[in-house]
Amino acid sequence: SQSIAHAQFVHGVDVSRWQGDVNWSNLKNAGVQFAFAKATEGVDFVDIKFHQNMANARAAGVWIGPYHYARPDSFENDPQDAAKEAHDFVDAIEQYYQTPGFTLQPVVDMEEWDLEGVGNFRAFLSEWVRDFNDVVEQRLGFPAIIYAGTGYINNFFEPDLAQYDLWLANWNYAPPGEPPAAASGLFGDWAFWQYTGSGSVGGISPIDRDVYEGTLDELVAEFRGVEPTADFNADGDVDGADFLALQRGLGRTGAAAMFANGNANGDLQIDADDLAVWRSQFGAPAASSPPLAIPEPEAVILVALAMIAAEIRRRR
Repeated sequence: SQSIAHAQFVHGVDVSRWQGDVNWSNLKNAGVQFAFAKATEGVDFVDIKFHQNMANARAAGVWIGPYHYARPDSFENDPQDAAKEAHDFVDAIEQYYQTPGFTLQPVVDMEEWDLEGVGNFRAFLSEWVRDFNDVVEQRLGFPAIIYAGTGYINNFFEPDLAQYDLWLANWNYAPPGEPPAAASGLFGDWAFWQYTGSGSVGGISPIDRDVYEGTLDELVAEFRGVEPTADFNADGDVDGADFLALQRGLGRTGAAAMFANGNANGDLQIDADDLAVWRSQFGAPAASSPPLAIPEPEAVILVALAMIAAEIRRRR
């Protein structure tokens, strides 16, 4: 982490059915830029507000990832429990990783530890996490971020779990301060930090509050669930037709811009970043393919983008 004096935070929340119908536009306007939503718990359980939260947060331009509430306590004698829970989790969330959008990588929430018949909690729970993440990574291409509190980390995790990113739960500190490195235990640092379970933002109280240390662009680059695409018309090719889609959407914002928001950087605006994505992918369906010549109208769109940027600055 950066020093406290220079820390820059992106603010977020995490939600479940207990928050009811969340007004994501209000949260966005209140400065919330990312979130995690409960998707599943144990096996055969999907949070009744999960899909609503995912759809509405993404529509509002809030980056959101799903989390699974792990129940290693339910079937501690079943060696396949972690894999079963992971498959249930991915079954519920995989639709959000099939096309670009405001989707963050998933999380496994490790809180339960009251196990019967388990001699070594640390070994059992660490292996449970490994087995769970083996399935997630096999099916989605990356493992789940681990959510855990300082005490849980210190008591139940083996050192090799530091290979995963940490969402730290520690309510003993609050921004602009930060937990000391020791609070992250074997991880040494955190990717996300939940600093309270009784926050208030966007008209919702209580609600869990979280931060990411850095900028939104850094958060997205590190944890977005699907890479951006310039296949704006979804026909399988990045070509001139996608450039025309970009031109048609020039200057649009909000939901109207989503069909050509190739960089998916959270600004809900078609701009020079989207053009950069198109340029990098145009005519190169394979990594080894050389890029083709850029169509002449690019100069027009660059001028238009500059004019829009100047108008935005003038209105400020």
